[in-house]
Amino acid sequence: MVMPDVVLGQLKRHKVRTGLTILGIAIGILLVTTLSSFSEGISVTVNTQLTLLSGKVTVTSEGIGFAGFQASELDEELIGEFEQLDGVDRVGPLIAGNVPGVGDVFAINIADLDMFDLRPEMTEGRFFEDGEDEVVIGIAYADRTGLKVADEIEIRGKRYEIVGEMVETGTEEDRGVLTSIGPAQEMLKKEGKVTIIIIKPSDVSDVEDIAREINENYEDVQAVTDKDAAASAAEFTGQLSFLTFAVGSIAAIIAGLGIANVMFMSVRERRKEIGTMKALGASTREVLSQVLMEAVVITLIGEAIGLLLSFGIVAGLNEFMGGGTAKITLSLVINVTIFALSLAIISGLLPAREASRLQPAVVLRYE
Repeated sequence: MVMPDVVLGQLKRHKVRTGLTILGIAIGILLVTTLSSFSEGISVTVNTQLTLLSGKVTVTSEGIGFAGFQASELDEELIGEFEQLDGVDRVGPLIAGNVPGVGDVFAINIADLDMFDLRPEMTEGRFFEDGEDEVVIGIAYADRTGLKVADEIEIRGKRYEIVGEMVETGTEEDRGVLTSIGPAQEMLKKEGKVTIIIIKPSDVSDVEDIAREINENYEDVQAVTDKDAAASAAEFTGQLSFLTFAVGSIAAIIAGLGIANVMFMSVRERRKEIGTMKALGASTREVLSQVLMEAVVITLIGEAIGLLLSFGIVAGLNEFMGGGTAKITLSLVINVTIFALSLAIISGLLPAREASRLQPAVVLRYE
């Protein structure tokens, strides 16, 4: 049976060496968690927005992926044409873009809010009115810029009144300026253009048919259903998650080599002690378990420190960027813990096997 006090006692033998190993693990876990938090944040935002597109058709410029939708540019005239298609109930445009020196701008007409089941809530003020030179700012945008309700914001030489501040939504709108379609076209220099056109069918079962008709009869545009968008988003976030986790894992794997080195050194320094344990009746499994447990304890301490640091760094990064771009979710913490434990077991397995194979008679004869 592995005694916790025995394991901790062994780790205290070489405090500096153990401390440096724990530090290496903490840095590795910090990198894994912090980098992965960005893909987690994007995934949460994407999934939130996909619920708004359920049962609808989304039209963008041809070749524009889900992640790069802001690069889409459609003629506003298409709105009227899509309204005439069979099975179409409502059509609503969206605009999204970035104004240098200002930040992200998002636009939707008030008349289309119900299409997305949106009920904007304000921390202060009111929502903008269609066509007026008015804007609403996200809560993170307000924190970053220091702007508040009743202030004015100058965009491309024109002044707009801030009439409201929205409550936190957890989406990218928290970090931007919201207004109606007309003013947004001026801000982004997209007169007569919109970014996305959303189509709500009279019957949800017609979604696929409407998307197919648009793709077959209109050039330079692509229409996708919520299922298509979800598949595209899942592919993008999956690739991003893999990339960020892989980059951070390099540092963690290096730390794993440190664990293996520490445990090999520990085993060799304790050959006589381990031989005595086996001579007194300790089984091979007990010796193996003790060395593995030491590796696991070192790793878990390092992981705990790394996670605590990552929470602070992610909070600081979100504050610096003016929003909740990065998120440390429960699933991310679980995945990092599984990764850390796997690293500990793999790193400690060879030293543990070496310790468990020591022959008491041979060790005690030559030590």
